[in-house]
Amino acid sequence: MGELRAKLRLGRIDFLNVLPIYYPLEVGIIANPFEIVPGVPSELNELCANGALDISPVSSIEYARRAGLYYIVPDLSINSAGEVKSVLLLSSAPIERLSGKTVLASSHSHTSVGLLKVLCRLRYGVEPRFETGSCSDYLSGSELPDACLAIGDEALRLDRSGIFPHVLDLGTAWFEWTGLPFVFAVWVIRKETVTQKNGQLQDAIGALLSSKRWGLANIGRICEQAARTGLLGIAELHEYYRCLRFDLNERERSGLSLFYSRLFQAGELEEAPRLETFTQLASVA
Repeated sequence: MGELRAKLRLGRIDFLNVLPIYYPLEVGIIANPFEIVPGVPSELNELCANGALDISPVSSIEYARRAGLYYIVPDLSINSAGEVKSVLLLSSAPIERLSGKTVLASSHSHTSVGLLKVLCRLRYGVEPRFETGSCSDYLSGSELPDACLAIGDEALRLDRSGIFPHVLDLGTAWFEWTGLPFVFAVWVIRKETVTQKNGQLQDAIGALLSSKRWGLANIGRICEQAARTGLLGIAELHEYYRCLRFDLNERERSGLSLFYSRLFQAGELEEAPRLETFTQLASVA
């Protein structure tokens, strides 16, 4: 009974992008102490903030807004140095002509919305009107929104549909502007968990990082598993996972800090937080 109580609640983004990290944990290839809780990024943000999760990937902007609650897990993120493929602005006109137009933005990822607002205001000098909703809901109707921001599996699906003449990959837009990777999500540990369950955390983080290494070393098997969803074929999945990176080294941290500075500059953050990593566990990587 005590062992069951000791399980750590680990959030899992309910998209294909985290399969290289979670597949080895979920099928028992990497032994671990987790109870895995799936959800879209916005759901995991709230669950983690409210204490329902001990460790979780959260939107980068979630860490910025509630940094006092968390430590960052060392060397683990979702990022891209250029094209990401699953965070897309799809529009009837180029982004430079979207001032005053409606952008339908997914409610599932706060970071992607924040990134789009930063790019609009600070790079492209436009001010669209943002509304919350899913572009997929409009596909069966006759009238499409001016633009929509799609993330995750929805973005992978819509990119292939060809229904919008203009597609802007936000990972590419950020990298061309800054020369730095863009970090879409980080894994965090609640500081309350550190206080209450510190003895369990070294094994937990060791399992996460071992799972990352296994997943990336066996990406063919990950692609075979992902292909079962029917969303993309094997070759397309290999290309997708080539775009994604899962480390959190100096360049990624620089990109993350710059994003927080730009969010503050764009009026989307009250202050840019300091990155506080659970450094005493970094040696397990």
